[in-house]
Amino acid sequence: MRSTERAVPVPQDPRDDVHLEPVPRLEWSLATEVHPPAREPVAPVSLRCSWIHTAPEDQVLELFRKLNGSARRLPAPWWLRALDRGEIPSRAKGFEIEDEVHALLSRREGWVFVPWAGLGETGYWEFGPSDRAQMKAPTTVVFTDQHLGWVEVVAAHQDNPPLPLPVDRAPGLLSALPQVESW
Repeated sequence: MRSTERAVPVPQDPRDDVHLEPVPRLEWSLATEVHPPAREPVAPVSLRCSWIHTAPEDQVLELFRKLNGSARRLPAPWWLRALDRGEIPSRAKGFEIEDEVHALLSRREGWVFVPWAGLGETGYWEFGPSDRAQMKAPTTVVFTDQHLGWVEVVAAHQDNPPLPLPVDRAPGLLSALPQVESW
């Protein structure tokens, strides 16, 4: 440094530093973002790269409860909402349920896994043969925290979606598939 240049003073007191406050929605968005982005997500397991999937479960629940509170407005996977309410014993159990459904549908003709669900969500499955010209949406299998079977089937539809058919995980879905695949 030349003698004519002055050094920029560095704050010595921490109160002089910039203080950042987390923005809850941004913090949650970062927690649910898939890192690294899945190259070819062909199964729910390929989407389990975000902080909510890999961080210690108690920390994930703590952040979810801190940011979400009783409002339940944060986008979150079905298993996290169920875990928060004590309806499933662990995140691993949620993953097991997803993997069982995926194993069932990936062996059947016409079912395709769709990875681009909402922020932090698992994805869903579409039944290709139900995607006919007059339909706006094909038959779809999704996860839900609205009942203890965790799986719902929405029939192919033209306008407004019909009420979902609740099924009990992979065994209930397997029983319903002959009817579901005929819609």
